[in-house]
Amino acid sequence: MKNSSDITIEHMPGLDYKCSCGKSHKVRIKNISIGKEILNQLPDLIRDYENKKVFIVEDKHTFQVAGEKVQKILNNKFKVTKYIFDDEHLVPNEITLGRLMMKIPQDTALIIAVGSGTINDISRFISCKIGIPYVIVGTAPSMDGYASVVSPLVCDGVKITYDAVYPMSIVADIDIMKRAPMQMIQAGLGDILGKYTALADWHLANTLKNEHFCTEIESLVLHSLKKCEEAAPGLTTRNENTVKNIIDSLILSGIAIGMVGLSRPASGSEHQLSHCYEMIFMNRGGTTKWLHGNTVGVGVGAAAYGYKYLENIDINEVLKKGEYLHLDRSKWRQNIKDVYTKSAENIIEFKEKSIDFKIEDRRSNMEKIVEKWDRIQSICHMNVPEPEKIIDILKKADAVWNPKDIGLDRELFRKSFIAAKDMRNRYGVFQLLEDIGELDKAADFAADIYYR
Repeated sequence: MKNSSDITIEHMPGLDYKCSCGKSHKVRIKNISIGKEILNQLPDLIRDYENKKVFIVEDKHTFQVAGEKVQKILNNKFKVTKYIFDDEHLVPNEITLGRLMMKIPQDTALIIAVGSGTINDISRFISCKIGIPYVIVGTAPSMDGYASVVSPLVCDGVKITYDAVYPMSIVADIDIMKRAPMQMIQAGLGDILGKYTALADWHLANTLKNEHFCTEIESLVLHSLKKCEEAAPGLTTRNENTVKNIIDSLILSGIAIGMVGLSRPASGSEHQLSHCYEMIFMNRGGTTKWLHGNTVGVGVGAAAYGYKYLENIDINEVLKKGEYLHLDRSKWRQNIKDVYTKSAENIIEFKEKSIDFKIEDRRSNMEKIVEKWDRIQSICHMNVPEPEKIIDILKKADAVWNPKDIGLDRELFRKSFIAAKDMRNRYGVFQLLEDIGELDKAADFAADIYYR
């Protein structure tokens, strides 16, 4: 692959090569089109489906923004049907997917998703399950899922990431994307900044759990991150070049997930926090104005404080005290109940068997951690910026960054900091902090900063 600094979106579709990491990386996307008035090219991009059934998936907002135009430019050459979700806040759960399955006509040849996060996620999942290709027409630079191969969905009240497929094509019309609500553009920035702690978690998992790691994919993600970071100060002006940089960054980041075959390059502890916050809002029975990328932006700052706390730990003092040897099962269970409420039992059932409560297991884990401590300290220092730097980038874009501003009080933030990791069996900074008996103290450290 070219040096990451030379990578452009145009190089990515169809990419297929043997990487130095030992794996083959493929990008099974036929076309990525980004530019002004690019929506008019859609009929040419899908010409193989002329006179076939095309099913448009959208919501009442994206219909007005782009869906109506999509239908008009396709009506002459394609057999177009559509389904418009009228939910004010569409949840990607069993009910939503069931409704979509009931509405999609038989013999549909192509799905066209018009929207961003949830519309894209449910269309991608349906595309994978029933074997019909889909095209995504983006309406906001709000998340990195356009080019991803996974769909975060809600099942039995728990946010779970499911394997899915690449889109056949991605169409991002800058004239449409730049007019998205500012909060959605800020969400895109938050999602990209989350790659700092996602990549650091990946390094930890490689160091302590021997997970496969690819330096080329890391370089690709860092390249996209830097482009987005540089664009951040001009974000509120809706400058076309700024919006284009954010779109490019989001798509490149999503492609990295498919290339490596898992979400490690783009999703770590910050996403665990984000999904945790989303489940808290959902289980309260209400809705929230905050998008996934907004809560990732809050989560990446909090996760970075976790790394800062980890970097300053004296591991010999931790060994001497021996507190790491004891993890209270009842306290662990109660904290999950306090955070996840009606979803708690599902999470406990999922995670409890993989938690090390036995003293001998905790001692064995600590021996491995001590052996790799210098490397762990290097990851903290080299891979994660100072939390204040990350927060400052969000502030310059007028993006939300403080957990209390999304409706979390100090105690709930503290408990979510401890419980977020239990949604996944995925190693990262929070699991490491728990393994050395310091997660509660790290939660207090972060809470004291945000709520002082």
